Order: sequence, then structure tokens, then C-alpha cells
Amino acid sequence: MKTKEEVFNYIQSTTNWKIVSKELSFDVPLYIKVGYELWSAKLEEIDILLVKVKEQNSDIRLHQNVVKKLEELSSSKIILVFEKLDSRSADSFIKKNISFIVKDKQIYMPFALLQVQTNNQKKILVKSTYLSIDADVILVAYLNNMISSNMIIKDISKIINRGARETSQALNVLESLEYIKIEIQGRNKHVKFIAQSEVYERLKDESIPLIKYIFFSKELFDNSIYSSFSALSKYSSLMDEKIQTIAIDEKQISKEDLELLKCDEEDAKYKIEVWNRDPFILSFNKAINPIYIIRLLNSIDDERTQDAVKQIEDELIKKFKDTNERD
Repeated sequence: MKTKEEVFNYIQSTTNWKIVSKELSFDVPLYIKVGYELWSAKLEEIDILLVKVKEQNSDIRLHQNVVKKLEELSSSKIILVFEKLDSRSADSFIKKNISFIVKDKQIYMPFALLQVQTNNQKKILVKSTYLSIDADVILVAYLNNMISSNMIIKDISKIINRGARETSQALNVLESLEYIKIEIQGRNKHVKFIAQSEVYERLKDESIPLIKYIFFSKELFDNSIYSSFSALSKYSSLMDEKIQTIAIDEKQISKEDLELLKCDEEDAKYKIEVWNRDPFILSFNKAINPIYIIRLLNSIDDERTQDAVKQIEDELIKKFKDTNERD
């Protein structure tokens, strides 16, 4: 069986995407340890878990069940790793959108819109069925008129503070989901969005979560921004809670810092939301974007909260109409 280093090198050399090893952050059931070796990593900005199959002749239904269990335990994208895999089994995984790698032969990662068969250098963009974080950020920026139709990829990447490759990957997701069309005009690719009102209605069902975890602290982070009820008070007359709610990017805090900073809720001055993205991007008035506020608070069962959220939503929808009339 190939080593971890060989598999990492194969992924990086084939995709040109950076892969970095990470520490496994959860306990693995014994039956999985017996049949599989697990390698946690970050592929560009995507958390992945490579699951190397020890017994090549095992029933693929067993592998499918292991993937399902690991998806329950981990927030990472699960990728099976095989020494050999017959075409029938590969087709079965593809039909079920299960990611897998066959060393030196094939990579199938639908979450990254990538399928590569190394033996003949065949590359296929796979239709995505869900938004990525960067794709979600682009749509939020579009709904706030920070991004508009006919912009080029380079300008969009500056607005969302991402590289050209990551932005292109996110736009591929959006094109696959039919939020946009990418048109080539001269040397540049221009992005054409569907109507803002349609994007907003779809995002109510299709948007991805913002918060990875929450903890309480006595100390305030240097780079922090108001979120949840604290942010809502910046956009409405609703008073803030006693404990201020702060959003930070997950990259701002390590496990070691978390252990030092967290405290019991009754002793805390701040409630810290650790986000899967940079909450500063697309922010206003030291508060998270109003669309994020709607997303976080629209299910709170409190009449005053819902009135304040609806006020933000009504103003947002009015801007959609004004933009459409100008266009």
C-alpha cells in the first residue's frame, strides 16, 4: 500500500493544489481503525480526511458505510484511498458522489469539481450539488451590490479577498448550480448573474452554515466584529444582550489559544462565534453583513427579534427592486 507521503504528492502534482497535513481531531471507532488508516489534511482551503483502505477486497458497501459514519464524526470531506479499484466499483462511487483516489490512476472529488484519470490525462468538471464557502460569499456580495454582472474574475477575487484560482473554483460551482453564466469577451471571462431576488430566494434553502463552534471568553480579540444580536442592534433599535457576541475567522485561533481563552458563560464578557470564513469580508459598521444576520437569527422564536430581522430583510428586498429598475 502506498504511503501517506506518496498519496499527498500524487494529489498535489496532479491538481496543483497545496495539501497540508493536519492533526486528527476526533476519536475513531475501533472497527474503522482495524480496516482503514486515516490522514487529516487541508487541500487549499478545504478540510479533507483521506481514508486509506487496508483490505482491498472488502465489499464496497462496507466502505460506503464507513464514509457515512466519518461524515457524522467529522466536518471534513471524506476521500477513500485505494491501491487498486475495478471500474464497476469506481462507477458505483461516482453515482453516489463518494470521493475516492486510486494512486497514480484516478482522482474523483465532486466537492472540488474535479475528476482526473491520470493514465490518459482526462479531466472532467463534475456538476456540483451544493455551494462552497467562497461561492456563498460571492453570492452575498452580489446581493449587496458589491459584485455585479459583467465583472471579470480578477475584480471579483479582490472583493472577496481570495486568489484567482480559488475564485475561479467558486465561480465554477456557481455556474454548475446555474447561479451564473461565464462568457468569454476578448481575453477576459465575464460573469453574468441571475436576478438578485432569485438568488436570495434560493439562498434561503441552499446557503451553508457560518459558525463552526462557539465559546465564551473574558478577553476580546484584536480582529473581531459584532455578530448575531450584537450585530442586529447596529441595524435596528433592538438592544444588545448583556454579553456581546463577536465573530472571528477560524484561522485566528489555535487549539492552544482556545484552551487559554475560553471560560464559563457566567464569567464571560464575550460570546465568541468561530466562523468558517472571514466575517470582516462584506461587513458594515463593525458588524457582520446583514444577510448573515438574517441567516443566523431568522429562526429565533422571539417577536421583537423577528420584527428587527424582517426590517433588515424588507430593506434588502427593496434594494433588489431598485437595482432591477436601474438595470
